[in-house]
Order: sequence, then structure tokens, then C-alpha cells
Amino acid sequence: MTDRYCLKYGRLQKVSEEDADRRRPKAIFHFTADGELREVSELPPLKEGEGSVMYTGDFYVEPLEILIEYLKADSAQKWLEALILRHTDRVRQIGENLWVQTEMEEVNA
Repeated sequence: MTDRYCLKYGRLQKVSEEDADRRRPKAIFHFTADGELREVSELPPLKEGEGSVMYTGDFYVEPLEILIEYLKADSAQKWLEALILRHTDRVRQIGENLWVQTEMEEVNA
């Protein structure tokens, strides 16, 4: 099952299908189950243990930091919370045009 969260209008919330469909992301990063980080042009279907992040607007978090927070998080919500903390630590605000979405595909035990 895919866990999806987004930052929209300055609030964290579950992603609706229309949220993702009508956005033109500035960047999309895909993380494979073996830890590879790739910038991609569109969201790929996720496999077990994979994740993705995409954003519009100015997002002041480096790709390596995105990967580090992904590896530490146990949910898309926790991952997004950590990324937003890094962003606000740098710029002290969340711009009106900033929209960020994280998603993680759960690992079946």
C-alpha cells in the first residue's frame, strides 16, 4: 500500500488524486529499494520499499538530505515533516507556492 502526504497551503495532509494530477513539479526524485536516488521526469509506479518526492516552488533541501530523511522515516508523513523542518530551518518560512508530496510503498513482512 502506498502512503502519500503533501504540504498544501502550509498544512500537512493526505494526498488526493487531483492534488498530484494538476501539479507541474519543479523536481521529482525516486528512491529505489536498494538506496539509489534518481531525478526523474515523472512519478514511476512504486515497488516495495521505494519512495518518491516531488515539489513545486522553491524548496531548500538538497537531494542527499532528502535521501537521509527517507532512510530515517517510517511513513510518508514523518518523511515530509523532516523535510519541511530542514526547509524552514534555512528560510524561516513556507512560501505560498510551495507544494511538496512524499510517497512511500510499504514493505510487506
